[in-house]
This record gives sequence, C-alpha cells and structure tokens, in this order.
Amino acid sequence: MSIRCRIVSRYGIVYDGNADAVMLPTIHGQVGILPHHIRMYTKMTNGIITVKVGDQTKEFTATGGFVQVTTDEIRILADASEVVDEIDLERAEAARNRALEAMKQAPTKESPDFLKAMMLFRKSSLRIKAAKRFKQKNPVAFSDKRK
Repeated sequence: MSIRCRIVSRYGIVYDGNADAVMLPTIHGQVGILPHHIRMYTKMTNGIITVKVGDQTKEFTATGGFVQVTTDEIRILADASEVVDEIDLERAEAARNRALEAMKQAPTKESPDFLKAMMLFRKSSLRIKAAKRFKQKNPVAFSDKRK
C-alpha cells in the first residue's frame, strides 16, 4: 500500500509519485508519514525529505515551506528543493564560501545583505550535508555520476 507524494518548489515539480513512507523536517521535528496518515498541515524547516518506495530510498533537500497530508496524498510545497543525488558538491561549497564572505562584508547582522547571505549559507550548508551523506551511502553511484 502506498500514498501519493508530490514535492513542488517555486522552480517546478521535484517529485511526483507513490511512496510507502515519507520522513520530513517540520517545526515539530522529524515526522514520518505512512498511507492513511491523519490529516495534517504544518510548516517545514530546512532539512532532508526521505521518500521510501519499495526497497529504494530517494532523498531531497528542502528549505522551508509547508506540507499538507490527507488520507491519500502528501503535498509538499518547499521554498527550494532538489534531488540529493543531483547536487554538485563543488558548486555547493563555492556557494557557501560566497555566502560566508557576504556575511563578513555586511555592515551589520541586522542588515538585509547579512540576512540574505545567512539564508544562502544555510541552504548551501544543507546541500553540502546532503551530498556528503549521499556520497557516503552510495560511493559508486556518486563517483560514476561525476565522471
């Protein structure tokens, strides 16, 4: 038995398919959702969404957003989301370094430039964490993909 799961970001549909189980980061902590889950609507935090389909696991990053759960569907609307195995680790590290530099250059910690840089730092740090975790779990798949 499965539940339909749709992950959408402002850039488009990231995942649309069935899931046997979904783990996602919310303001209440990690939440696990199975088919026939109670209705729920909550805010998400930055983290990794894990979708189990049979014996496969798919992971996605999520920066903020909301999740709505009905008895037969999970709708995730993330501020930004991407498939973890498609993350370019070098680009993510470069983005984090640029964000750190921008934070240092900002006039104050309350300035819009600092706050924007902090958001980019958090997003790139999440991407790095997710990519390294995927690489550790799947060293062959990661190295083959980058050739």
